[in-house]
Amino acid sequence: MVPDHNWGYVKFNSSKEVTDEYVKYANQLYKLIPRGYSAAVYTQTTDVEMEVNGLMTYDRKVIKIDEPRVKEINTKICNSLNK
Repeated sequence: MVPDHNWGYVKFNSSKEVTDEYVKYANQLYKLIPRGYSAAVYTQTTDVEMEVNGLMTYDRKVIKIDEPRVKEINTKICNSLNK
């Protein structure tokens, strides 16, 4: 990571902000399930070189999200598909 030379779609200032955005989109997906949607893909699980869009840092030493909150919404989506 190179300070001031990193690239990302959106800049978040805290784990809460990143998680809030993830949960927002996951809730949108959840609401679309009755219309036939069943999945979404987060394409960058880790930062890559100068891109900082990952859920974890490049070296995987820092997890940028609130794991319990992300697990909760993901579980809610998965469980709703079993109905």
